[in-house]
Order: sequence, then C-alpha cells, then structure tokens
Amino acid sequence: MESPDQYNFSIFRPRNLHGRKNRNVIFTMLVIWAIAVFGFQFLLKSIQKPTPEKTLMTFESIWPKVIANDLSPADYKSLLNSLVLVKGKNMVKPKDQELLSDAISCAAFSSMPDTLRRSLLDGVAEIRSLKTQLLSARGDTYLEIAETIKGIYRYITQVTEPWSGFREGSLEAPVFTASLNDSYPASLNDVSFTVLPEVMKFYLTHNQSVLTDTKFLGFPFHYFYTAVFLLVLFIVLCIIYNVLVERRLRREGVVE
Repeated sequence: MESPDQYNFSIFRPRNLHGRKNRNVIFTMLVIWAIAVFGFQFLLKSIQKPTPEKTLMTFESIWPKVIANDLSPADYKSLLNSLVLVKGKNMVKPKDQELLSDAISCAAFSSMPDTLRRSLLDGVAEIRSLKTQLLSARGDTYLEIAETIKGIYRYITQVTEPWSGFREGSLEAPVFTASLNDSYPASLNDVSFTVLPEVMKFYLTHNQSVLTDTKFLGFPFHYFYTAVFLLVLFIVLCIIYNVLVERRLRREGVVE
C-alpha cells in the first residue's frame, strides 16, 4: 500500500535522495540568479565614477561671469540653454523647478531691451490669468482660451529668439516659454541663486563606467544586461531545472 505522503516534497527537510538532489538544484539556480542580479549591481556600483554632462561644464564656465556681472549675449544664450535643458528633465523636484524658472526668467529678461521686456512681461502675466480662467472653462470657451495661450507662447518664442536662441518648433522652446515668470529676482546675483550651481551639478552629473558606456546590440550594456539578458537567463534556468529533474526521474524510474 502506498504511503499517503510518499510524493510530498520539503525543500528544507528532503525525505530521500531524490528530494536532496532536487533541493540542491533549486538552491544552485537561486544562487546563480542572485549572483547574476545583485552581483552585477555591486560591480556596477564599484567601478562607476561621477561624470558631468557637457551642459554642466558649459554652465560652470559661465557662472563666474554671472557673479562678475559680465555676461555677453552669447553667454546669456549658453546660460539659458543649460538652464532650460535641466528644467526639461522630468525628475526635477518642484522646489528646484521654481528656482530654475526664476533663473530662466531673470537671465532671459536681463538680456533684452527694456521695451521688449515690458511687452513680454505683460504677455506672461496674461498667460497666467488665462490659465486661471482655463480651470473653470468648458466647451468652446476652453478651446478659445487654450488657443489664445498657444498664440502668446508662439509670439514670445518668435520675438525672443535673437536673445534666447530657441527657435519655434524646437524641443527647448516650449520649456523656455513655460518657465517664464512675470515676477522674478532682480539679478542673477540674488542670494536665492547661490544654490543654483549645486542644483545644476546634481541633475547634470551621472555615474558612468565601461559597463554603461559600452554598446551591445545597439543598447548600453548595463541596460541590455538588466532588461534582456536577465530575463533570458531566468527562462534558461527554468528550462535547465526541468531538464535536470526529468533526467533524474527517468534515471530513478519514477513515473508521474
């Protein structure tokens, strides 16, 4: 008569040789998987080095001129470009977003003639008012207000291009126009901007190594490894496990 528990299997307390072999295979697979996943992360962490983006080097070369209040038109364009590139990142904290908006507004309006500045400030204030109305607008009214806002943004992009360097239709232009405030610090030397270099350094410095710089099948190696190779490895380990178990069952004459 068959024992009611002869087919039971305990991974921690195997009852027979087959159970112990099966347990060893499972633990071996888990060790291989753990080493492949966590070992790679530890390796990546150990060899990576903080690497600044080119944009950060541009910003840091201009910042002493900001402190000295000695910016040329080309410097203003380079400064705005670096600020806008950071402002457009989707991981920027709300507090840093506000700081960058103030810096962009101050840099942009400081480089323009007074008459144009006053005109643009009126446009920015109008956009702020229209956005408030947009919250309660419905139907055609909503569409009309939205189109008016787009028109003002297009106008701002066109008239500021000689000073900002952002052309209509570029990726930077919408970020630039949306960042403009009608109220901002009077000078880039304002105390509120003392933390700006650290903010720029935080968002424009990335850990890199040979594992992130090397391309494999068109992907950065670390991305290919974590997104593709580990998935394939998991499937291969599952196949190997099943092959080994089936082989042992046949060797021991066990029939399901």
